[in-house]
Amino acid sequence: MNGGWTRYVALGDSLTEGVGDFDAEGRPRGWADRFAEEIARRQGGLHYANLAVRGLTTVDVLDVQVPAAIELEPDLVSAVVGMNDLVRPKVSLRAVLRRHDEILDRLAATGATVLTATLPDPGVVIPLPPVVRSRFAARLVRFNDHVRGSARRRGVHCLDLARLAGSDTDAWSDDRLHPSPYGHQVVADEFLALLTGARSDRPEPRPSAPPQVLTGAKPMLRWVVRSAAPWLARHVTPPPPREPKAPAYLVIT
Repeated sequence: MNGGWTRYVALGDSLTEGVGDFDAEGRPRGWADRFAEEIARRQGGLHYANLAVRGLTTVDVLDVQVPAAIELEPDLVSAVVGMNDLVRPKVSLRAVLRRHDEILDRLAATGATVLTATLPDPGVVIPLPPVVRSRFAARLVRFNDHVRGSARRRGVHCLDLARLAGSDTDAWSDDRLHPSPYGHQVVADEFLALLTGARSDRPEPRPSAPPQVLTGAKPMLRWVVRSAAPWLARHVTPPPPREPKAPAYLVIT
C-alpha cells in the first residue's frame, strides 16, 4: 500500500450503491462497502462516504456527485458509471465519453488516488434480441476502450470489469442486472488487488443456484415481469431522487 488512506469516497450508480447485495435489514452493501472495510481492517481505520445512487448517469455524477466528493477532500476516490447511459435507446456516446473524461479529470485534480472501471456485458445472462444485443455491444466496446485509454493517460487505476466478468454467471444476481453478493465481493477483491496487490482473505461463497441463461417463453416472461419491466419503468419515468446511503463520512475501524 502507499502508506495508507484516510478518506475514501465512492461515486456512481447502482453498482457502487450495492444493489444485488443486501444485508439482513434489506440495505444495499456492495463492493465499495466491502472494499472500504478491508482497507480499514488492513490499516487500522478509514473514513468512508458513498454517494452512489441507483439509476444515475454520467451527467448526474458529474454535476452532483463530483462537487460533493471534492468538498469531502478524499485521498482515495472511485467513480464507476456509464451503464445507465449506454442502455438508453438514443444516446450521444461522444457526450458520455466527454463527461466520463471530465469526471476523471476533476477527481484527479484533487491529488487523490482515483479508481474507475470498464463495464461488464449483462448479455451474459440476458438473451437480448440479436439487433438490440449488437447495438448495445458496439456501444459497450467503444465505451470500454475509451475508458481504458482515458484512465491510462490520466494515471487513474482502471479495473477491467468487462474482461473480468466474462461468462461467470455466479457473479450476477437473480435480477440479471446487478452483481450477486459473490459478484460484489469479486469486484471488491479485484479493486483491492489492483490498488494494493492483495485480495481479501474473506471471499464470499459462490451462490448455490446462480442464474442460468434463460430459455423458453415462460422463464423469459417471468424475468421481464419481475425485473426488466420495473427497471425499464424507472428509466422511462424516473422516481423521486434518492439520497446517497452515506453522504458524510462513516468511521470504519
